[in-house]
Amino acid sequence: MTYNAILRSLANREVIIPYLENAILSQEWPDQYTITIDSGPYYGAGDGYFHPSTHPLMGERELYYLFHPDHKDQIVHERPSLKREMTLAMGSALHGILQAQFIMTGLVKPENIEVEYVNADHHVRGRIDFIVDHPDGRIIPVEMKTMTNYKFSKQAEIKPEWDAQLSLALDACGQDTGILLLLESGFPYGIKEFIVPRNDALLSEIYAKFARVREAIALDRPPLHCCAKDSPQMTSCPARFACWLQEDERL
Repeated sequence: MTYNAILRSLANREVIIPYLENAILSQEWPDQYTITIDSGPYYGAGDGYFHPSTHPLMGERELYYLFHPDHKDQIVHERPSLKREMTLAMGSALHGILQAQFIMTGLVKPENIEVEYVNADHHVRGRIDFIVDHPDGRIIPVEMKTMTNYKFSKQAEIKPEWDAQLSLALDACGQDTGILLLLESGFPYGIKEFIVPRNDALLSEIYAKFARVREAIALDRPPLHCCAKDSPQMTSCPARFACWLQEDERL
């Protein structure tokens, strides 16, 4: 690793990228290696759990209809398309490459890839992209996200939904700090590393919302609307035919 690269890593407070860079640039890096790409269906579809990458920032009424068994046939699901499938495949490919490379650095054990967890108290089920056993003794859960070149160049901080997802993972595995790796999906394939403390205030809000949604389902009583009628949020909501549009049909 060059002197300038060391200074850059220190300035950026990078914790794991320098180890990856050193390993890739070393003489011991293999000429070829195998990666595993997950191309299966979404592992949590229809399992009844709240999922960290999807549900934390949704409105209560939308969650109510998504999880209520009497309304599952009214939910609008995104149609499969070549563009959608290729987008998912390329994201999975970058995930698979980084996961394999971090195993080869020695920072990640093979069994610490795609680590599943269940938080029974709050009915949450998720996966952690990988967990680092850092040389300084820390255990660091890591989540990865991919972005196009332009969005990558403009992204200077984590998004609220990433904060929620990583905080849920940190809470489930009893850690107070994780890392969000942002991957550039095209040349020059940059990587940004964000150190993310567990957001306990946000977790309290999310857990309280999940509890209210489960109670509302048990009482068969939908929460207040979480968007305005005929708003862009309504017209794109997957629960619109169980909510506003269903109510129109009753008039």
